[in-house]
Amino acid sequence: MTSPQAAEIAVPVSAGPAAPPTPRPPAPRLGHLALITYALAAFGPGMLSMPMMAYVPQLYAKEFGINLAALGGVLVSLRVLDAVTDQLMGYISDRTRTRWGARKPWIVGGGFLCLIAAFFLLKPHGAVGLVYLVAWKALYDLGFTMIDINQQSWGAELTTDYAQRSKITGTKAIVAQLGSLSNYVLPIAIAWFGFTQSSAYSIGMLGYFFLAAAVVFPLTIGIGFLFAPKGIELPGKRPELIGFLKSVRSNKPLWIYIASFTLCGMGMGILQIIFTFYDGYLKLGAWYPYLMTIFAITLAASMPLWIWASGRFGKHRSYVVAVTISSLAMQGYWFVNPATMTMETILAISVVVVVFIGAGASAIVVISPAILADVADYGRLRTGEQRTGGYFAFYLLTNKVALAIGSGSAFLLLSLFGYDARAGAVNDATAAFGMLFTVALLPAILKIGGALVIWRFPIDQRRHSLIQRRIAQLEEREAAAQLPLAPL
Repeated sequence: MTSPQAAEIAVPVSAGPAAPPTPRPPAPRLGHLALITYALAAFGPGMLSMPMMAYVPQLYAKEFGINLAALGGVLVSLRVLDAVTDQLMGYISDRTRTRWGARKPWIVGGGFLCLIAAFFLLKPHGAVGLVYLVAWKALYDLGFTMIDINQQSWGAELTTDYAQRSKITGTKAIVAQLGSLSNYVLPIAIAWFGFTQSSAYSIGMLGYFFLAAAVVFPLTIGIGFLFAPKGIELPGKRPELIGFLKSVRSNKPLWIYIASFTLCGMGMGILQIIFTFYDGYLKLGAWYPYLMTIFAITLAASMPLWIWASGRFGKHRSYVVAVTISSLAMQGYWFVNPATMTMETILAISVVVVVFIGAGASAIVVISPAILADVADYGRLRTGEQRTGGYFAFYLLTNKVALAIGSGSAFLLLSLFGYDARAGAVNDATAAFGMLFTVALLPAILKIGGALVIWRFPIDQRRHSLIQRRIAQLEEREAAAQLPLAPL
């Protein structure tokens, strides 16, 4: 019996008797070189992700005296502006047609803007204040948006093969994670070679991040632009803005996807206070960078496992298993008592928990964009328009809202439970329960709940193959309609 969800994708391509499915040329199988040249553009943004998101604002407040309340307000405003530019970039990108493809030129432009902004943010000079920070941070965020949306859309268009898409997103995620890992390695190396006296993050240390970015961005993006495949040829018809609303409204699998990953995003937003948990609650602040290094390594190392599982068991069900693993692992902290256990015991338990969290969390960055690429194919079938960039931009909008809600809720909950985050503060049993409820239990409920929403996702490998065959029929009719009439 066909489920209601499955029925949503059984869309006829023409009226009248059903025509036999048109054989479509096999989806291109990408070699290792093509995968790597495509994914390289993610290394630079991965390397600068933490400096731009966390270190720059906090160090500017520390060393230039920027007011924390004003800083928090403008960062929220920048997040809203970022969500707007996401939508605009998705629309413009979907309408772009060049000899190099729709996405590559925008990635090059985004890298150029990121480097300009990084120069002023990581090597500040002149009158540095709140306006200075906001202006250059807004430019950096715009450049990052141009890279991120276009690279994800480009990856979705490199192949139409269900399993290959997980390999593409997994390769990109591994490269981005290696870039993120350099956040911890670079300061240690700079201090080791004697360029600075300490590996601690400072304004001076940020200057070395810019020097690394000045080499990495042109090299990695240039290699991708010159040598990576540009992807499938987009339809000649350029999508109109008003049509996107129709496309979104009629795409039921998209709303299932959004519901699932919005709940997951709220859980991930709550976990943005994880540093307070490790530093203030577990008293492992000095060991936090080492735990995050273990997390980053585990995250990257486990990605091939989820690439394989996605092809073997399906993307959505592999995702459910991974989210369950990471969520249950965090519950191990209910058995940790910082008041009675030694630091060595707490650290050993934390290492085990972090390994399982990293192994499960890697599925999110591998599988979620691969599923969305399949959803975009369904939208192509329903509307006849290629809107990959628009779908990724719409997902980023909802995800950023979910992260913001989760992050704000975390601080509110800690306050309601009476948790005191000040150095040296003593918290009672109610505050300790509140910390564990907020960091461990609530995110698990949200993430596992979101995973269950997608457990019976209607687009599996078999149905995606059907969608691709019907798109082939659609393309044949479009091509036939454009042929000139033969002379009489």
